[in-house]
Formats: sequence, C-alpha cells, structure tokens
Amino acid sequence: MTDPANSQRPNADNDLPAGKETLLSLRGVSKSYRLWHKPYERFLYGTLNSVPRCAPGVLRRAAATRKEHLGTEVFALSEINLDIERGGSIGVIGRNGSGKSTLLQLIAGVLQPTTGQISVKTKRVAALLELGSSFEPEFTGRENVLLHGAMLDIPEEENQGRLQEVLDFSEIGEYFEQPVRTYSSGMMLRLAFASSITLRPDLLIVDEALSVGDIFFQQRCFEKIRELVAHGVTIFLASHDLRSIGEFCERTLLMNEGRVAFFGDSKTAIDHYYGLTQSDRMLRATKSAMPLGDSIEPDMVGHSSSGVALEPVKSMHPNRDAAARFLGFAVMDQAGKHTGFFRQGDWLTIIYDIEVRAEIENLSCGIVYRDDRGFFLHAKYLFQDDVRKPRNVKVGERLRATISSRLDVNAGSYTLGLDLISVPDLAFEDGKLTFAAFELHHRRVCTTPGLFAFTVSFNPEREGAEFTHLGLFDLPSRMSLEQVNR
Repeated sequence: MTDPANSQRPNADNDLPAGKETLLSLRGVSKSYRLWHKPYERFLYGTLNSVPRCAPGVLRRAAATRKEHLGTEVFALSEINLDIERGGSIGVIGRNGSGKSTLLQLIAGVLQPTTGQISVKTKRVAALLELGSSFEPEFTGRENVLLHGAMLDIPEEENQGRLQEVLDFSEIGEYFEQPVRTYSSGMMLRLAFASSITLRPDLLIVDEALSVGDIFFQQRCFEKIRELVAHGVTIFLASHDLRSIGEFCERTLLMNEGRVAFFGDSKTAIDHYYGLTQSDRMLRATKSAMPLGDSIEPDMVGHSSSGVALEPVKSMHPNRDAAARFLGFAVMDQAGKHTGFFRQGDWLTIIYDIEVRAEIENLSCGIVYRDDRGFFLHAKYLFQDDVRKPRNVKVGERLRATISSRLDVNAGSYTLGLDLISVPDLAFEDGKLTFAAFELHHRRVCTTPGLFAFTVSFNPEREGAEFTHLGLFDLPSRMSLEQVNR
C-alpha cells in the first residue's frame, strides 16, 4: 500500500479536468480556536483585542504581546488549498477530529476562516450540517421551509411553489403544520433534507445527516442526490460510511489532523484512510507494547500461546452470574502482531481466556462478526469445526480459546465479539447435529458486545485486480472460459 504521507498534496491545485469550471476555491485556509487556561483570560483577551487602531503604537504592541500569552491557539484546519469543479459528487472522510465538519462549515459560510480565502462561485448553497440547527422550534414545518428559502433570497413565487414537493418528499403529513419542537429526530431530518434539495442548489453540503434516517429514507436520499448530480449540482458528502462513499462519490477528500491527506479517486482515498488507521493503531500498539510469544499462524489453532499479552474484557453479558466468563483477549495478524488493520484474504487470529465458574456440558467457544452498521454477518463455533472438540468443564478451570478466520470480505470496517455456548449431548444423534436440534437445545453461557473494531482494505500487491470479489463475502469458486468448437 502506498504510504499516505507520501500522497499528501496540501498545496496542490488538484489538477482540474480541462474545460471544467471551478465552483469552489480555497487558498491558504486555516481555522484556529483559542483554549483558555483560566476563566479571566477570555475577558482579558477580548479587552486587549478591542484596543483601537488609533491608540499609541506602544500600547498596541504591549496588548499584542500580552494576548500571545493568554490561552493556547489550536488549529482545526491548517493551510488548506483546494479547487473543486462544478458538478459531481465529492466525499469527505477522515477520523474524528480530522477537520471534516470544520471544513464544511467554512464552505457553507457558517464559520469564517482565521486566515486564507474561500471563493464560492454561486449564491445557491444548501447545507445539512447539525440536524435541524437552522429551524426555529416554535415555527411550523411550513414556516421553517419558507424561512429557509427566504434566507437564501429565493424568489417568493419559487419559495411557495416548492412547498408541495417538500411535503411529498418528507412524508410528515399533518405535522407539516405543527411546530418543529414536536418532531422526532427522523421527522426533523426528513424536513431538513427535503427543504434543502428543493432549493435547487448549485452546491449541496451534507455532513453525516443521512445516517439518522431509516434505510429506506437513506435510499431515497441517495437516489435524489444522484438525480441532482445528473443535473449538474455539486455534492459534498461527509460520512463515516465508507461503503456509501466508495459507491456514490466520484472523488473523495481525505482529511487528517486538519490537513488534506489525499484528494482523488474514492477507492484510492479509502485505501489511504485504512493506511492512516493502521499507522495510528501501530503507534498505539508500540506505546503499550508487551512481549509477545511465538507468532500465531493459522495452522497453530489450539496450540499454546501463553506468552501473548491479553487486554482485559471489561464488558460482557451476563457480567456477574455467568457460568463462565471472559478474562482477556488479543487480536493478531498472521505474523503474530497485534493489529486492527488487515487486507482481503489475511488471517485474523483472536485469543481469549475463559474462567469457568460452574459445571458446563459441552462448552463451545465462538466468535461473532458485525459490520460498521451493527448488522450480524457471521458466527463460528468450536463444535462446527469438529463436534468432538467441545468439552465438559468444571468449576475453577481456566481455558484459552484460539480462533483464526480468513477475511474473505469486502473492504470496510467491522467489529468482532466473543461468545460461549453449551450444546448438551442430547442435541446430538449418532454424532450428528442438525440445525433444528441446535436451535432447540443450545444455551448461551456468556457473550460480549462489539469487543474489537478492525478494518479490511484492498490488497494492491495482489496480482491482477487488487480486490478479490464484489459484494460482502467471497465464495470459493472455480472458473474457466474456453472456446467451443462447433
């Protein structure tokens, strides 16, 4: 994978395609905030800042010197240079605190830059930032929609003419005539989105807003955004949903620590994002590193690995009265290194220790995978590997589970959890276990919520295509294409 640090182009002009008109331009844009160490510093800073230009030079210089020692200046954005052409969909991604929301608020005009210039060559800019932040709680939905249009200088006839379209898209019915303080968050989102898209903006800015609605409303929103893009509207979409960014956005802006880390093809930007995530995890792992035992390879499942440093499991259910509980865990790659970053086809190994507190018949360890939206994807248990492996356990025993999985999944973010179940002997018939018998007789002993988050990226070092498949999972396949002689 290309090192993201070598791909940074914070001072690049982004090489606009020939013949494209520039809609948005940022030059040397920075945004800083001052953090105050003591309450009186804010008041004193304001007082010194109000020294008039006509004051003696000695006084103005003394005030400037004193201000420098009040509080600490922190930059949310640093020296952003960016050119965006008219039309198309632009994704904005980055970890929390990378500057995504600040950048979009500056472009929308909600914030003003500390230094630098922002040029937006259009008057029609619609922004969905904080949910319903521009709505007056005591006004009805209708009144807020009209106020929204009036603030953007939409002609009265056009403003009135879009009301029915807003009502149809938002599907809030009679609540359209009720104060928005009575709305649920979902209704607020529907109205805000409907009001923004019916403004016929040249630039639409959406900051994580679409993650609030249900999946059906999200699908309608994306379909509407595609329609707007087809009509020449420029879309800025900030989201942690990398799958949606990759599928929807033509180009993506990757922010990191207040700077542009990459701007270009969305798939490449997402790959760089995973690289940043890996670097961050590796740095944290280095700071808290403990000696590891032998490398954990996939063919070592079930072997001793007593030298591995385990992190404590702090949350499980049930937490107190479980017949067995989790003590600690470690997640490693196929080289035996602690990591949360993998490539398609890599092996992930998890090791966890179990303390037995009551006699259990046929205890079986397992692992559960979920996607970034919390949807259940996959679970695998010891009895599925071999029905002879589960064992009866007694009070006071301490066990170690080792499970390795090959990550034949789509690039994205995932979580894993731990699970312990008991499958009694009566569920088995002639050494076989049917699904019906399992459903009827198995008992959950202890489980965890999403215990560990990790990312899977494409593999640029793979021969041919860097991605192994399309869709969520890769299935074992055999393929051929041959000429048939007639």
